Amino acid sequence: MAAQRLECPVCLEVQDGQQHQCREGHVFCASCDSSLRAPRLCPECRMALGPLSQAIRSRSHEERIAALPAACSHCGLATTRGEVAAHEQGCPQRPRACPAAEAGCAWSGLLADKAAHEATCPFAVCQRMMAPLQSEVQNRQLAAEAGAIEAIVAAMRAHPQEEDVQEQGCRALCIVCCGTDAAGRARKQRAAAAGAIQAVVAALQAHPQVAGVQEDGCGALANVCSGDDAAGRARSQSAADAGAIEAVAAALQAHPQVARVQQQGCWALVNVCSGTDAAGLARKQRAADAGAIEAVVAALQAHPQVEAVQDMGCWALRNVCSGTDAAARARRQRAVTARAPEAATAALQAHPENAAVQGQGQQLRDLLV
Repeated sequence: MAAQRLECPVCLEVQDGQQHQCREGHVFCASCDSSLRAPRLCPECRMALGPLSQAIRSRSHEERIAALPAACSHCGLATTRGEVAAHEQGCPQRPRACPAAEAGCAWSGLLADKAAHEATCPFAVCQRMMAPLQSEVQNRQLAAEAGAIEAIVAAMRAHPQEEDVQEQGCRALCIVCCGTDAAGRARKQRAAAAGAIQAVVAALQAHPQVAGVQEDGCGALANVCSGDDAAGRARSQSAADAGAIEAVAAALQAHPQVARVQQQGCWALVNVCSGTDAAGLARKQRAADAGAIEAVVAALQAHPQVEAVQDMGCWALRNVCSGTDAAARARRQRAVTARAPEAATAALQAHPENAAVQGQGQQLRDLLV
């Protein structure tokens, strides 16, 4: 009966929240008050009401409603209507979704089990890995010092079949290993020591049809393997030994219409196939044997208006085709047969204001013609 006396005369329900009243003391819920049409009249005595912005609150009515008994819908705890919402928000029996649900995790469970799930969920692990990498250089170094590189590699190794883990892991490595200063070079070396190169190559090999993995994997290899010092050349050789050259060529061949895959794949070839020593020349030949020359020419032809593809594509071809031995001359002939000179000329004509494209395109054409 107590609850019945607190019903709104309009909707005939006991509503939580604000209650309004007319000057005669008739009470109705704020929701019904807001839906009254002009002229606004009290639903009981028809007294004129002022504008909604000046509504009179019935705080005593609100207090009586808040004191009504209620029970938690999850655990059944007896409480009051004023307290039940706050209790249910933190109730250990309330079902929870994984915080990485938007990233693809479908887990749902109790609050008591949430922490244990987050500790092992590959999606949540990647979210935590990416969190400190959202800013630029300072956060890259902070992330490395906090062990992010090792954590990323560990997550990728632990969940080799999870596409999202591999994609986000490669992306995180690409970000954290960026930079050409001393700290950036140290991060690349730290990644190589942690096994990042092998983890990224494994991701490329395990998910050949997932464009995101191929794009970010090629980008990660390009960043980790960059550097023209002895350490950089050693990382490039480590990548080649792990099968990176073949994996990158396969990425270019599998996703010819995805400009970002083509750009990142060409960039990876630029860095992995650098070097003029015997090992460097062997990597160039390995790229040619994997079909990289034809794949890069196809990229230039398929994306004539994408400056980054034209720049990196011309550079990759120039790297792969360089050398003075018979094998290098054969690679250049192979590029000519694939119409690389024509692709270089088209790049020069399409991007006359882009200095990078002009430089790489002209050097490639000079090498081949």
